[in-house]
Amino acid sequence: MTVDSTPKIAIVNTDTREIDNLRLSVTFLINGQPYYDYEDQGTFNRVTNDGLTGENGTWSGSQWVGNFLHAENSQSPEYVYNTSVEAYNNVDPTGFDPPGPVLPQITIVNEDTRAITGLRITADFTINGQPYTDYEDIGPFDRFYGLVLNGENGTWNGTKWVGNFLKTQYSGFNTQIDPGLLTFLNVLFYICFFVDAVAGAVAAGDAIRRGFDEVAGHGGGWSLGQLI
Repeated sequence: MTVDSTPKIAIVNTDTREIDNLRLSVTFLINGQPYYDYEDQGTFNRVTNDGLTGENGTWSGSQWVGNFLHAENSQSPEYVYNTSVEAYNNVDPTGFDPPGPVLPQITIVNEDTRAITGLRITADFTINGQPYTDYEDIGPFDRFYGLVLNGENGTWNGTKWVGNFLKTQYSGFNTQIDPGLLTFLNVLFYICFFVDAVAGAVAAGDAIRRGFDEVAGHGGGWSLGQLI
């Protein structure tokens, strides 16, 4: 099963401690010109979809600034998991054992039709009231990237913890993946666009039956693919 994959970045929280005051900052290039923005995520305990586009910015004299990185929607991991199970039950009442648990995750979707290059994501956050910082150079935003955020194994520099907290685990274009796992992962995206649990389960169930993803009013279809 080959899957078309719109460029996106999934950042998963793998720290067992609570990550608070999370700010994600992005710097990137479009046509060689620099862009900058940030989004305050708060406590990293939800499944969130953000969009990234360089449109509608203002030139500051040195770079483009604007609401380039913006929140689209957010749900609790428990809501996403329970609604996805309900969606599967609507399709197959005999039952399905989905992957789990659903960890807190922020997915950044590329919404710009132009090429985004030189992308750097910076994560500033606190754990137990202490500040942490790290960044990851993504480069061209032209594929799917899987990142993890974890504050372990850092070094105190006198003012904050520094270390390899934000790191890429994998990236990929269109490849192959187990259809059952693929469908479950794509259902997570569907559910976040529907606040009502019943509506979300119905829509996700319909996606399972149709075998592809397409959310009306959100720029066409996209879904997860096997990662290299």
